Amino acid sequence: MVKQFTINLNKGEGEAVLRGKRQDRRSYLVLALFALIFVVLGGLTWAQNGSINDVIKSRQAKLDRIRFELDSLKREGTKVSKDDVLALAQLEGERFLWARRLEKLAEILPAGMALTGLEYQNKIFTIRAMAQVDTNRKEFEIISKFIELLKSTPEFRQGMFEIRFDQSLRKMIEKQDVLIFSVECLTTDPDRKAKKITTAASTKTKTAATKTPGVQF
Repeated sequence: MVKQFTINLNKGEGEAVLRGKRQDRRSYLVLALFALIFVVLGGLTWAQNGSINDVIKSRQAKLDRIRFELDSLKREGTKVSKDDVLALAQLEGERFLWARRLEKLAEILPAGMALTGLEYQNKIFTIRAMAQVDTNRKEFEIISKFIELLKSTPEFRQGMFEIRFDQSLRKMIEKQDVLIFSVECLTTDPDRKAKKITTAASTKTKTAATKTPGVQF
């Protein structure tokens, strides 16, 4: 019995064609991917350039407005009155006075005493402090001596209308007996406005009484 074999001579050629087609498809996909990347990058670059141009235009408009305002100020000029100059001089003097006052306060602070707060409000300068309590001294003695020290120091006392006791509290802090207190320093007379109003009212009353004709009997 004779066996027959069939040999496909085109098989190798068919596989080569398929490999070529697959290679072509792969090349097309790579080219399409690169094209997509270029399109995306181009769009991002265009958008970024647009935003940068908007920022540049905004800055340029702002610079033009500033130049216009400066030119307007140069043309109009700035008038400074005598009162403005005196107010600035007074402000500078008060600033120097307060700096020297606080420096002196730190210098004269007694041993065993520490500042816990400083506040200036409504023409009242409040000093908050904490002191160690000695069994041989009374609480108010510590405060009164501190107030007298402030009053007897010219660099601190200058410009103060009154220095007075505000409040105090004695408590234990970390097994240490301490006195927490505050002192008020008034920079102006709080009753000055009331005195002015009373004086003005009294003057008006006297004037009205002078103008009123007397009654004849």
